[in-house]
Amino acid sequence: MKNKIVRRLLAGAMAAAMLTSVLSACGDSAKTGGTAVSGAAAGKVDTSKEVKLKMYLLGDKPADFDKVYEKINVQLKKKINATVDVSFLSWAEHDQKYSLLFSSGEDFDLIFTAAGWAHYETTAAKKGFYELTDNFISAYAPGVKKVVPQEAWEQAKIDGKIYMVPSYKVEFDQDVVAVRGDLMQKYGMKNISSPADLENYFDKVLKNEKNITPLGAQGTALQYLYLLTRNSWKEIAGTPLTLFSYNFNDPKDTKVVSVAETEQFRQYAKEMKAMQTKGYWSKDALSTKDTRSDAFTQGKAAAMVWNVGSCASYCEQANKQHPEWKCTIYDIFPDKKKVVKPYTNNGIAINASSKNKERAMMAINEFMTDKTVYDLAAYGIEGVHYKAVGDNKYVTAGQAERFPADGACNWGWNNDNLARTYDLTNADPVRIKAQELTDVWKKNMISPHPLNAFSFMEQNVKTQTSIINTLISQYMTPICMGLVDDPDKAIDEFNTKLKQAGLDRVKQEIQSQVDQRIAKSK
Repeated sequence: MKNKIVRRLLAGAMAAAMLTSVLSACGDSAKTGGTAVSGAAAGKVDTSKEVKLKMYLLGDKPADFDKVYEKINVQLKKKINATVDVSFLSWAEHDQKYSLLFSSGEDFDLIFTAAGWAHYETTAAKKGFYELTDNFISAYAPGVKKVVPQEAWEQAKIDGKIYMVPSYKVEFDQDVVAVRGDLMQKYGMKNISSPADLENYFDKVLKNEKNITPLGAQGTALQYLYLLTRNSWKEIAGTPLTLFSYNFNDPKDTKVVSVAETEQFRQYAKEMKAMQTKGYWSKDALSTKDTRSDAFTQGKAAAMVWNVGSCASYCEQANKQHPEWKCTIYDIFPDKKKVVKPYTNNGIAINASSKNKERAMMAINEFMTDKTVYDLAAYGIEGVHYKAVGDNKYVTAGQAERFPADGACNWGWNNDNLARTYDLTNADPVRIKAQELTDVWKKNMISPHPLNAFSFMEQNVKTQTSIINTLISQYMTPICMGLVDDPDKAIDEFNTKLKQAGLDRVKQEIQSQVDQRIAKSK
C-alpha cells in the first residue's frame, strides 16, 4: 500500500511537468521489467507487475468472445502488461444489477456506460465513477485525448466534471424493421414504407403462416417507432426512459413533454393492445429470455426491430443460413427527419474504487487507438469472423455469427478513424440497403437540438424517480406491450400513481435544468 501511494504521488507531481513530453512520446516505447509499455506509461506508472483488469460489458456474450479476447490480451500484455477479464450484464438484467456492482463494493475496474440509457448519470451522481481530469487523460491516454472531439468531452460533463470516455462515432438514433423478403414476395408486397404497410405484412403472416408470428416476443419493439419517431420525440437522457421527451424537430422548442399524459400515448397504447390481441407478439413477452434477434434468426418471427446496423447484420446472418429468406430492412417513417445520437450514447468508465485506475485508463487508450486491438474487439478474428478489405473495409467470414461485427459491446470505445465499413462489392443486398438508408438520412439531418446532449441529474428528486421507475415496470411496460385489459383505465391509474409519486416535481426539476442549460449556452 505504501509503494502504491508513493507511485500515485509521483504520478500526480509529474503529470503537469511532463505532459508535453508524454504527448510527444506517445508513439515510443520503453522497457519496464522486460515488458514493452507505451510512452504514455513511461515514467508514469510501474508496469513491471502484471495486472488483470476486471471489465463489465452489456448485452449477450457472443459464442467466440473468449477466443477473441484471448488474442486481445496478448496485445494488452505486450503493450501495458495488463489483461482484461470480461463479464457481461445481459439486456434483461443490467437495469437491476448495474447499480449493485457499486453498492456491493465489487472489485472491478472498467465498465460500459452511456448517457440516458446505461446508468451514466445515476452512477456518476453516486460517485461510482472515477473523475477523469484533463491531466489524467493526457498522461495515461494521450491517444484518446487526440481522438475524442471537445464537443464529446463537453457532453460527458456532469457539474463540470467528466466521468466517462465518450465514443467517437456519428450514429443515428433511428430504428428500422427487418423482414423476410421471401414472405413479402409470397404476399405480392414490393415495399414497406409506412406503419400501414407493416401491419398489412403482419396480418398476412398471421393469416398464411404456421409457427411464425410477426414479432415473436418483441412486445416493446414498436415503442420507439410508433410513439417517439412518429411524434418527432426523443427521450431526455437521464430520465426514466421514454417517459420524458422533447420535440427534436424544432431546436427552439425546449419544453419537456410528459409522455404518459399525452393523447398520443393513449393512441399508441390502444394500437399496441389491438396488435397484441391479434397475435403480433406472444403474451409471454414480459418474461421471455429471448434476445431481440432470436426469434427472427431462428425463423420463428417474420420481423425484428432495432437500429439499422444490428438489423442489417442479423439479416445477413440469416441470409447466409437461409438464402431463400431474402431478409431485408425498411424505414417505415422515411419522411421523418432523423436525429444523430450524442457521443455519450456510448462510453467507458473507470470504477471509483478500482485499484488500477492508471492501468485501466491505459487499457482504454489501447482499445480505442490500437488498430489491432480495435479490429479484434469490433470484428473478431480476421479470417474467421471477418475478412479485411484494405485498411478500412471488411466483409464477413464463415463464423461471423459467433462474433457479429460491432455486436460485442465494443461501442464504449468507438473510433470512426479506425472503424471499418462494410465492403459493398458483391455484398448481400441488405448491406447495400442499409448504406442507402443512412446516406439518405445524412442528407436530411436536422439542425442540432440543444437537448440532444443534455443529461438530467436526478439527485434533487431521486426519491421520486426511484418510485417512478418502479411504476414504469409495473404499468408502462405492460401498457406498451398491449398486455392490459383496458388501455384508458390502465393509463388513468398509471398517471394517478405518477402524480402521487411526484411526477410534477420531477418534470419541474427537468425543465429547470433544461432552462439553465439553455441559458448557459447563450
